[in-house]
Amino acid sequence: MRGLPSGTVTLLFTDIAGSTRLLEELGERYADALAEHRRLLRATFEGHGGVEVDTQGDAFFVAFETASDALAAAVDAQTALAVQGPIRARIGIHTGEPVLTEEGYVGIDIHRAARIAAAGHGGQILLSQSTRQLVDDGDLRDLGEHRLKDVGELRLYQVGGETFAPLRTLSQTNLPLPPTPLLGRKRELADLLRLLRAERTRLVTIVGPGGIGKTRLALEAGAELVTAFEDGASFVDLSAVRDPELVEPTIAGALGIGGELVDHLRERELLLVLDNLEQVVGVAPDIARLLDACTRLAVLATSREPLRLRAELEYPIRPLAEAPAAELFRQRARAIEPEFDADYERLTALCERLDRIPLAIELAAARVKILSTDELLSRLDRRLPLLTGGARDAPERQRTLRATIEWSYELLEEDERRLFAQLAVFAGGWTVAAAEEVCEARLDTLQSLVDKNLARPENGRFRMLETILEYALERFEASDEAEQLRSRHAEHFLTLALRAEPEVTGADQHLWLDRLAADYENLRATFEWYAATPGGAAKGLRLASALVLFWFNRSLFRDGLHWLERMLEEAEDEATVARAGALWGAGLLWALVGDEVRAGPRLEQGLALARRLGDDTNIARSLEVLGLLAFFENDVRRARDLLEEGAEVARRADDHWALADALGTLGSIYPLQGEFDRADTVGTEARAIGRKYGDRQGIRMANFGLALTAARRGRLSAARSLSEEGLAICREIGDLWFVSYFLWILATAAVESGDYEAARAHADESLKIARELEGPLLVVCALDARAAVARVDGDDEVAQGHLAEAAEIGSSQIVPHSYLASVLRGLGELAAAGGDLREAEACFEKSLSRARGVDDSWAAARAMVSQATLAADRNEGPLARALARDALALQLQIGDQLGAVESLERLASIAIHDDEMERGARLLGAANALRGQLGAPLPSWRRGVLQKVEELARHALGEARYEASTRQGSELSLEDAAAYIAREP
Repeated sequence: MRGLPSGTVTLLFTDIAGSTRLLEELGERYADALAEHRRLLRATFEGHGGVEVDTQGDAFFVAFETASDALAAAVDAQTALAVQGPIRARIGIHTGEPVLTEEGYVGIDIHRAARIAAAGHGGQILLSQSTRQLVDDGDLRDLGEHRLKDVGELRLYQVGGETFAPLRTLSQTNLPLPPTPLLGRKRELADLLRLLRAERTRLVTIVGPGGIGKTRLALEAGAELVTAFEDGASFVDLSAVRDPELVEPTIAGALGIGGELVDHLRERELLLVLDNLEQVVGVAPDIARLLDACTRLAVLATSREPLRLRAELEYPIRPLAEAPAAELFRQRARAIEPEFDADYERLTALCERLDRIPLAIELAAARVKILSTDELLSRLDRRLPLLTGGARDAPERQRTLRATIEWSYELLEEDERRLFAQLAVFAGGWTVAAAEEVCEARLDTLQSLVDKNLARPENGRFRMLETILEYALERFEASDEAEQLRSRHAEHFLTLALRAEPEVTGADQHLWLDRLAADYENLRATFEWYAATPGGAAKGLRLASALVLFWFNRSLFRDGLHWLERMLEEAEDEATVARAGALWGAGLLWALVGDEVRAGPRLEQGLALARRLGDDTNIARSLEVLGLLAFFENDVRRARDLLEEGAEVARRADDHWALADALGTLGSIYPLQGEFDRADTVGTEARAIGRKYGDRQGIRMANFGLALTAARRGRLSAARSLSEEGLAICREIGDLWFVSYFLWILATAAVESGDYEAARAHADESLKIARELEGPLLVVCALDARAAVARVDGDDEVAQGHLAEAAEIGSSQIVPHSYLASVLRGLGELAAAGGDLREAEACFEKSLSRARGVDDSWAAARAMVSQATLAADRNEGPLARALARDALALQLQIGDQLGAVESLERLASIAIHDDEMERGARLLGAANALRGQLGAPLPSWRRGVLQKVEELARHALGEARYEASTRQGSELSLEDAAAYIAREP
């Protein structure tokens, strides 16, 4: 083997994607497949001058003298692997100057290259910025800055335009970024990685006293394991949660999902890091059920006590060893006082007095500006003996840590002590403004608490560590101002919600939605206060009505329903605008989770109360959701009447949000009945209203209807641009419901446009979100799109499975028949392709019936075209021709250009089978030219059938006559082609 190159070297790492699953799938064949994989890669790398540095398991480490050789090798390797199958590899490339030793390379560049490879997916090639600068631009795609474990942020590039899932980097998780390196936990970290990565332990609980470093260790393990789990790792902070029933909604909120948690996690391979479980250990049975139902889920928990579950592996962590404890003190002290110095013996003595607990060490180090190590030691000598003799039934960890925090507390000035206790009134943190208003805090006093590590700044907010907060809460409860402060806290956050209520429909709505999300734990605490306080129910109800659009936009449907229903029950005698708004909100959220049984009564109650109060805003909004519910229940005429009435009332009330929403919703119903021009009119008005007021929700709703209309017209470019704008808005405001919706339209448009990789990515993400939100309509739409992608892949069995599931959901839950008609037509097409003409006929009849039942001329015409093909397959020529002509006439009438092209193709096939060769060839030419104009190539699953028809005509006419006929056809407009068909004998 040639020697390793030195100097500037390009390093290439490979790794097999999903090797564990491949091993399970291939069984004994895996060894042969792996051997062939290695042979192929070695030959490819050697052919480009690569030198193999190391091979471990299924991974390669190869060095190249030039970046261009490495890139060429990677491209050739992926090309060869794609042909070979079934193994897919991820490849990472980085250029640097590693140190060459007798044992090989060392240095940070090795780790960078390895981390880059680990971030990718099977079939993907990733490059660092340093490599990209040394190769031709070529087909490189900038993926932006990504945070990689241990090596910081790197700008990464992808080779080729293929669409992959987001990179598996720390930038794609919600794991907080620790500000300092982990000290003294190397063995513990290795143990956790072995348990969770190698042994696949399902539940590991890190147990230990407060302040011992459980969270910090869990974050480090989670960051290391991001690439070991297919869906990465997600962090959930439970420190502000006290009610076990709120644990699952909190997890769902952290994951950005709605609906039942178990359904979201059932198929995901995810590491869930649950932090601070000790105050909600009653949730243990729910975690056990979650693990039983979600077989690919792993949980890494931190708690002061174990959950005591059969699946649990307790992992206790002890105080730091002597040397790491001393080093931790030195580092934290020097961060505060750069000139700090102390000998090792004094530091170890100090840390021993602090029980070598990381939090205690950090708190002590915060005092080095004013106290020497000897003074610190003397103060600890006076405090620790006093507090270790506390209650014998108190856990040792509480006595030890309590002594440290007590000592820190005693060092505070009186105004600092008072504020320290008062700040415990906040749940999940606070802002400066909140502290000033609720606690009458002075800025310098708050700053002093931050300087002394008793409060920590986080993204413009402040919070206490959980262990410190527990001590602060004790001081707070013992004070004589707890009740008064809780009342002021509730008033502050009620005022915040009321201020936000109009703002979440205005130009700064995204900022206000973020602000409410940041203070959501405080808002939850406010609900609890009002529910427990005599006379507080009315304010709790007002708070709930103010938060409806927050819950709606952030897809927190279940959590919103919890509070809305609770407050409606607590304040059942209230007959106020707030109650009308809460009833509307409950009806809206019940409708979105597919529970029409509960949605309808709430909406009717809200409408009746709003009419009695003369409350036009809630009249309009209740009418709109009742219209939406009627649409879901396939009473389209009633849906239109209610929505149109709602729009009129919204105009009268000057409620721009309700008006834009009603018009936008109508704009999504009109195209389902073939009224494209009307849909464009109301959609354009809704869009203008949204833009006038900066209402992103209004623009989003308008764009959805306009995009759906464009897609049904066959204007694919317009559908894409409108959907992309809508998708960007939804991601900005956190509206997952419409994220799934727009992804469905994008997937459908991508299939029609022939961009199958984009279609696959959009459909997969749409379906993932739809399942998380438990939205029946969303799931049906996404499954329909996913089935189309499966047909493109030639996998009709998978397509059948998706459509069968969609049909079952659409038949058993509230799903508009326009969407179900498309699913049934797809099932019919698959049945026909498989030769089951009877089943195909039944599916097409059901599709046509569903479409006609809701006056959906677009879906009806599409079903008729499929029936025409079926009739032709049965040699029923006259019937086939009549059906296709009727479909074409309907498509021309409503403006379905792409559907009309499909009808032309069916009529061309019928003509050729009836020996009308020139006419058929001319229609084929017209259809092909029109597809080019629309940017909609013939779908792959229909290409073979049409090619056989073309060959028949070509053979019968001869090459010259066939080409002349298709050329004549290509000059026809759609209307000309229709007129030509009408002249047929």
